[in-house]
Amino acid sequence: MSTTVPTTDSFMYQTMHAQPRDVQRLLDEGWEPAQQAAELIGGAERIFLTGIGTSYHAALAGSWLLRAAGFDARAVNSFDFAHYASSFGVRPTDAVIVMAHTGLKLISSDAMRVAVNTDAAVISVGNTTAEHPGSQLILRSVEPEKSAAYTSSHVCAMTILAQIATVLGEQRNATATAGFRDALTALPGQIADVLAREDEVLPISKAATTARIYAAGAGPNEVTALESVIKVREAAYGWIDALALEQFLHGPIVAVNEGDLAALVNVSGPSVERTGQIAAMLSHVGVNVWLIGKPAAAAPNATVFSLPETDELISPLLAVVPYQILAYQMAAEKGINPDTFRRDNPRYADAFALSPLRATT
Repeated sequence: MSTTVPTTDSFMYQTMHAQPRDVQRLLDEGWEPAQQAAELIGGAERIFLTGIGTSYHAALAGSWLLRAAGFDARAVNSFDFAHYASSFGVRPTDAVIVMAHTGLKLISSDAMRVAVNTDAAVISVGNTTAEHPGSQLILRSVEPEKSAAYTSSHVCAMTILAQIATVLGEQRNATATAGFRDALTALPGQIADVLAREDEVLPISKAATTARIYAAGAGPNEVTALESVIKVREAAYGWIDALALEQFLHGPIVAVNEGDLAALVNVSGPSVERTGQIAAMLSHVGVNVWLIGKPAAAAPNATVFSLPETDELISPLLAVVPYQILAYQMAAEKGINPDTFRRDNPRYADAFALSPLRATT
């Protein structure tokens, strides 16, 4: 693989396209671990989910899924959880789910240590080699990713949380999770369908390399928009911002200009009408609108990347994939290797050493 210009041989591209297989493996093998996790945390008064970076976004998605199962579930950034622990007051009657792909990151290790010291039930989600000292159960996602722009590990981490929420919801007869199992069963084929249509994203990706990008989503898909920022910046060093849909409207929207790109998640749910209204506003000022999910009658000129129907709370596991494609294609268009995290540039490599990411053990 070239160290400068990425191709379909890049690790990011290969891992993206492994996602249908990876998710299917979890659906084939992951229900028993999900049951074990449910037994450990099912009696908790509150469930805290911690993570940093993409893992924090998985924690946010997981909090929506676990609330649907009837729990008081709260996502907390790992740094805040570790260093402002008194603000959260975790008790032995609570549970903590630590999201950490590798288990090697400094702040993730701090969060795990704090969680264990609370005497709460502690489980974790990580890759197949992750070490999470103190975790009562490590739920395994995928093999360690070779690209710095994590894709499958994120989707699989969310899948694991969805499986736990499904089991817990079934135990509690929660109506909000009743469709989860069927939605997850359909997910590998739906992801494969999205990836097979990657060429549909190319015109958007080409335009995005020279545009300012604004991503937004509502409800559980706010986190999908936030994840797009990490992917586009990590893979393509692109200019992108993201906010919750209504937060974007209330002030920040005035910064957009003609020729900018707005990438909005628009899936079935309470936000569809509002998304259409905001898409129409953006179109009126000359912003190029890309809708991921459904078209909007109020914005007939918007480009639409259609998604199959699924449960709205499961939809972040699917809606994130077009954003992954966007990030990869932007990198390819700009001649950037999406795998390196800019560590092939000595200045950036030296800078990272000034604020270490990994734990020193």
